[in-house]
Amino acid sequence: MTVQLLEFLANGIALGAVYALLAVPMSVVWVTTDVIDVSTGGYAVVAGMTAAVIGMPFGPIVGVLAALALGALAGGIFLGFHKLRKQRDAMLIVLATFALMLAIESGVLSTLGTDNRFLEPLPGALTVSGAVVTYQSLFNLGVSILVMLGLAALLKLSPLGLQMRASAISDRAAMLVGVAVRRTQFLTFVFCAGIAGIAGVLAVLAIGMTYASTFIFTTVAFSGTVLLGRAGPLPAFWGAMLLGVVTAVSDAYLPNGWAAGVPSLLIILVLASGRMPAAAFTGARP
Repeated sequence: MTVQLLEFLANGIALGAVYALLAVPMSVVWVTTDVIDVSTGGYAVVAGMTAAVIGMPFGPIVGVLAALALGALAGGIFLGFHKLRKQRDAMLIVLATFALMLAIESGVLSTLGTDNRFLEPLPGALTVSGAVVTYQSLFNLGVSILVMLGLAALLKLSPLGLQMRASAISDRAAMLVGVAVRRTQFLTFVFCAGIAGIAGVLAVLAIGMTYASTFIFTTVAFSGTVLLGRAGPLPAFWGAMLLGVVTAVSDAYLPNGWAAGVPSLLIILVLASGRMPAAAFTGARP
């Protein structure tokens, strides 16, 4: 029983590592632009499906590039709404990204059909206290940690990162000190779509995906983002890791199909608990 639980926890951490690379970009876009990018799951699916169709070694690269292109499209939609409307209406942009997600899902369905796509995972495993941990799980965790370290370095040390942080605190104040806020927000969409694309490649290696994974990944991303009731990439990372563990354990101990509803249930519980105030993800904007 203890060995089985350790294996479930190890699988949950590996799954959470993939979930983290979905939740973190959604959180970063949210705090930087005040918009929830509902297309996040679509970026991951396009990247993963592209990687599976092309195969190794170039499939993952082309897949992430496709995700970046979709991020640029979402960023263009964001800029278009701000040019067309003098008053910002974040909900309209959120609905536009939702429409983009549906378009991506339909495009993947019509192009690749309903088949579940996989890439061959890394072979081999090691045993820890009797529990079997695959090398693919360790690889997923390592990539997730490296991406988080790279993101932290970008936000703290690079000009783009500093501009993203300034835009998150107050886009008006950032404009007054000369920050190109709209360009920064556009690049945030593109950069974060790339992170989601990496998640998609890891997912097609670890668990596979279909066109329907688009909505599932978006739900997972939102769940991880709000789970700890705080803004920022680090809470989103830990929230997604926790979500992965809870999902893996639920999949092992609950009846078939129940684990798939865990992310949605957590969203309901967090929203109903009042732990996520209305201004939780809007930085210090006036």
